[in-house]
Amino acid sequence: MSVDIERLPVERSEFATKDPDTAEAMSAEMYGAFRPKYGHTEDFTFDGRRTSAGGMSLDHLTHSTMSIECAPLDYLMFMFVRGGTLTVTSGDIETRLRMGDTAVCPAGVPLTISWDRLNKEVISVPLQAAHEAAAEYGGTGEVNFVGTTPVSPAMDRFWRSTVGFVASQLESPDSPLSEPLVYEQTLSLLGTAAVKTFPNTTMTADYQPGPGQIAPAALRRAVSFIEANADRPLSLTDIAAAASVSARALQHGFVRQYGTSALGYLYRARLERARRDLQAADPTTGATVDSVATRWGFPNPGKFSATYHEAYGQPPVQTLRS
Repeated sequence: MSVDIERLPVERSEFATKDPDTAEAMSAEMYGAFRPKYGHTEDFTFDGRRTSAGGMSLDHLTHSTMSIECAPLDYLMFMFVRGGTLTVTSGDIETRLRMGDTAVCPAGVPLTISWDRLNKEVISVPLQAAHEAAAEYGGTGEVNFVGTTPVSPAMDRFWRSTVGFVASQLESPDSPLSEPLVYEQTLSLLGTAAVKTFPNTTMTADYQPGPGQIAPAALRRAVSFIEANADRPLSLTDIAAAASVSARALQHGFVRQYGTSALGYLYRARLERARRDLQAADPTTGATVDSVATRWGFPNPGKFSATYHEAYGQPPVQTLRS
């Protein structure tokens, strides 16, 4: 059986105020330092709710007219406008959003954000999630967002679908994101979707020479590290550091040797651990397929069952009961 890892707290809060000073203090705590410029304060409102796990948060906000100057963010902030208008200015780029529009606020640069009677959803994600996604898809491991809106309507729909799934997982009463491996997978999902959806330097980078060969010993170190730590949150950077190679070289070596990426190999290792736990579990004590799957980072029961059946030729519930 796997070693238990401390679960992450999933925290929920609701707030409402008509006092601008209180709203300023709350917003600064939630999003970081900024300088506010209020509209008419006699009908000022700021209310909403927040759900957070680790470095990820999802906010539903209603806010009257306001303008703010933000210090550079050290995380990624994605917004979906449900009502009102919103303008984001970053350097020479000004993005005006209306109901139904989606945008990312780039990290690392000063921003000016203004809005009027706004109803929006905000999902905040550690910047490292996008860096990891860039490395996974052959980049250098660093990514900068150079535009604020999706590259196409199709990718906009893809992004909204991804965020909708994450929101349902995060806001469910017994959120699976309390499991560290599920949290890790969810960050990876968001990072990958962001890199595919919003204009960034991985889309415009010049050609880079191949990573060259990776020594068999380095691959063995990576595999040993994955096998020894599959029950813990791991990133591509973690695995590459353990093998003492670059992320790009590691990816190249795994694809050549195993036909999958390093994180794909990690996925297989966790699937095998889930299988072992199902074989060892006693269903009469309350063990379930869902609980085992979630512990190993597979929160979607239907997808887990299909993947498991394809890999082992039987549904997971049959393994549990045999």
